[in-house]
Parts: sequence; C-alpha cells; structure tokens
Amino acid sequence: MNNFNINVFIEKLYKKKFGYDLFLFIMGMLISALAFNLVFNKYDIIPTGSSGLSLLISKFIPVDVSIIILVVGLICLLIGLIFFGIDYAVKMLIITLIYPFFVSSTKLITNLIDLEDTSLFLMIMVGGVMNGYATGLIRRSGYNPGGFCVLFDLVHKYFHISIGLATIFVNMILIIASGFCFGIENAMYAFIALLVSSYIVDRVTIGISNNKVFYIITNKSLEVKEYIYDRLHYDVTVINAKGGYTNSKKKVLMSVVSTLDYIKLKELVKEIDKKAFFLVVDIYDSNVKKKM
Repeated sequence: MNNFNINVFIEKLYKKKFGYDLFLFIMGMLISALAFNLVFNKYDIIPTGSSGLSLLISKFIPVDVSIIILVVGLICLLIGLIFFGIDYAVKMLIITLIYPFFVSSTKLITNLIDLEDTSLFLMIMVGGVMNGYATGLIRRSGYNPGGFCVLFDLVHKYFHISIGLATIFVNMILIIASGFCFGIENAMYAFIALLVSSYIVDRVTIGISNNKVFYIITNKSLEVKEYIYDRLHYDVTVINAKGGYTNSKKKVLMSVVSTLDYIKLKELVKEIDKKAFFLVVDIYDSNVKKKM
C-alpha cells in the first residue's frame, strides 16, 4: 500500500487551485474588456473604477483609451506602493500591465459586432451584468483587481469608511463628473449599470442562497421543534442560551430550511406562538436534505 504524503497532496492541490484561479482571473479581465468596448466606450457610459476615469480622459485627449488605462493603472500602482508598500503594489502589477492589452485586443472583436438597432437600456443592462460578472470572477480568483482599489483602501484607511461605502463614494464622484461631460441621461445610465454590476458581483462571489437558517426563540419550543421535524422534515438543533439583561435561561431553536419552505415555516411559527422571535439568515454552502 502506498503511503499518503501530505506534502505531495498539498502541492498538487495548490497547483490545481492556482491554475483554476488564474483561469478565473483571465476570464474576468476578458469579459470586463469586452463589456468596456461593447457597451461603455461605444455609448459614452462611464463604467466603474479606473477604466471609467480613463474613458472620461480619452474624450479630451486624442490618445487610445487602452494607453490611458495603462497610465492610470500605473499611477494607482505608484500610489499603492507609496501608501501600502511593495507587497501591495506587486499584487496590482499583473492586472495593471495585462488589462490594457485585453482592452486593445477585444476592441477589434467588438467592432465586428453590429448592435445599432438594440435598445440602449438593454445594452446598459448587458454591460452592467458583464462588468459585475467579470469583477466577481476576479474577486473569486483571489488576485488584486488593481486600479481604483487603492483609492478605496485609502478612503477606508484615512477616513474610516467601510470598503463598500468607499467604493460607492468614489464611483459616484466619477458618475457625477461624467454627467457634466456626456449629459445627465448618460450619467443616469451609468448609475443603473453600477447598481446592476454591484448586484451581480455579490451573486458571483458568494453565490445564490437557496437556504435559510432560522434562529427561533419561543416559549413553545417543543411544539415548534416537533412541527419542523415531523411536518417539514428538517433537523432542529436546540441551543441553550441566557438572556443578556434578565439572565434567564432560554432555548434557541436553529434549523436550516430550504428557501421554498421559508414562508411556510415563518407563518406556522407565528401561529404556534405569536410572541415568538426569530432571526433569518441567508446561507450559501449548505446541502439541506429533508428527513424522510
């Protein structure tokens, strides 16, 4: 029998994951570049991040937008080096150098696609979905997305604003600026694309929740537990808890339930105990199986 070598196993696993992450990263850059040329650059709609600023600058400077993206990326890289150090900057280097090439090369492809008769609103939705999907893939790959991420981190560090709020703040400034250059209508389209993109990013990064976890505090825990187990056929975990103010002992019922049974359980718990309190949370990595 061959001896199991944990070091060999980890090395193989790392190589496999490295190849998969690199594939996600490249696909993310490719889809982002396609969305940029197919929608945003074509219709003067500002996308998020450094590519949006580059598009804005390209309307005033007669230089290919891919070159401007490279220059803006290098400036962001320098800012990252100054404020966050060499390790941070190195992680930005790959996308800073490669993404402009993707933008330049995909422009040749998108020029062959005729979508002149397509609704502009539909194109904005498509662009938002593609951009969000691309960003989600890059995030899942674990690679640094580069560009304006350094600005988001700076705002977070020095103004103590969350990364999410910093992202919205910086991108909204960019969208407002685009309104002065391309008109209020284009700025509104850019805002719609931002909303769509943000939603898709979360769905790609963490997935779609098919299950809910219920935390139920009730004086009729036995009845609720029996209903969940006997009627809905889900497991129930009983957690011993203590009230923070009264120090009284309580029982918390926890059960992972399919989203399809969410309303049914919620309504039935209220029927059993109108004073019941429950907390419902989305979960993503759980295989829920009913008891038969």
